[in-house]
Amino acid sequence: MKKLILIYIIIPNFLLGQDTLTLFDAINIGLQENFSVQISKKNKKISEINNNWANAGALPKIDVSTRIEEALSDQSNNPASFIQEKLKSSSISASSNLNWTLFNGFAIRANKERLNNLEKISNNSASLTIENTIQAIILQYYNCILQKQKLNLLQEVVYLAKNRLQYQNKRYELGLITKIDLLQIENSLLSDSSNILLQEQNYINSVKNLNLLLGYETEKKWYIDKEINTHLQIYNYNDLKESTLNNNTNILNQYYNIQLSKQNMKLEMSAFYPIISINSGAAYNESTYDIGDLSNTMNNTGESINYFANFVINFRIFDGGKLYQNLKEIRIKKEIDQLKFEQKKQEVLHQLSITNDRYNTSITALKLSEKAYEIAQTNYNLAIKKHEQGLINSFMLRDVEIAYINSGINAKQAIYNLMESKISLLKITGNIIQDFSN
Repeated sequence: MKKLILIYIIIPNFLLGQDTLTLFDAINIGLQENFSVQISKKNKKISEINNNWANAGALPKIDVSTRIEEALSDQSNNPASFIQEKLKSSSISASSNLNWTLFNGFAIRANKERLNNLEKISNNSASLTIENTIQAIILQYYNCILQKQKLNLLQEVVYLAKNRLQYQNKRYELGLITKIDLLQIENSLLSDSSNILLQEQNYINSVKNLNLLLGYETEKKWYIDKEINTHLQIYNYNDLKESTLNNNTNILNQYYNIQLSKQNMKLEMSAFYPIISINSGAAYNESTYDIGDLSNTMNNTGESINYFANFVINFRIFDGGKLYQNLKEIRIKKEIDQLKFEQKKQEVLHQLSITNDRYNTSITALKLSEKAYEIAQTNYNLAIKKHEQGLINSFMLRDVEIAYINSGINAKQAIYNLMESKISLLKITGNIIQDFSN
């Protein structure tokens, strides 16, 4: 079974004060500052604290109590009293009591196993939170790069268009091109400039969303990597399947639920056994009585110490069949948990198969989109030269320009899609923490 791996890396202050942010930095900041991760760590700590033999019922309980009482009464004017004096009494009592269950039908061990399992569930939940956080940070970081690349592409086209407009204005003044051609260039420039404004906002929003995952203020600005670091790797599906069955956090959650059902059954079965316990203690009592006034008093003091010890055996003879009903219910719940476990495995493996196919398809799609982008770029450069030579008009150039922009966006999107499917594979197989936290 997979063990939870928590990475605690101290981030230098100088790093936090800079605007440069690598993917490695983003992940480690998120593991420390993300609110969901912090909450999961505290819940994990609670389960660790609760997992002890005292909560399992193995340790004795010791109670100590002390009581002091004083009373003063004047019986001189009480005709019903035989004592026509002032009566003062005081008492001190103390006791200690020990209760220790020596045997309760193996319920203590079953409780400890249950606590162990609850701690594993808490660890697994924390692991799942960390996996989700790492995945979200990686994809959002890549999305920032993607949006920036789209912005750079549009800015490149606008830069070339502005230079071309200046050149074509001179040609128009010389009567070498028509007004329609010039207006087409101006219209394309305005359209692309408007797209830049929208894309700038897309990039700003992507950085804000990243800051939210990092637990930082929304307006924090970063200098982010220019390119997505792609590493093409063909995975063996059988290896992916084996890793998924052993390490997938959702599958592990269902497995731990089955273990809880087993432990609940052991707890119910413990009722068939006797409960053996010991009860012992001691009691001390001291009483003092003073009769009379200050000049003439009669004092009477008494004290006693009592010890006791009981050895108790309790055995349930009959409870109306409630115990057997509970056992039947627990067995059914255990069967349900087993079915849920098999269902979850089937669902996760189905997801694995689809994601693996998507990853392999993304590799092919990336190669095709990069080739298409290369061709579109070459065609765009040739079209610019032809337009400058008057061989094609502005409308034809615009068609080539749009094809170049779209192919560039498609190529950048293909890289993101590839990495998104790869990250999904790593998460499904339970390897995302190891791969991105070291």
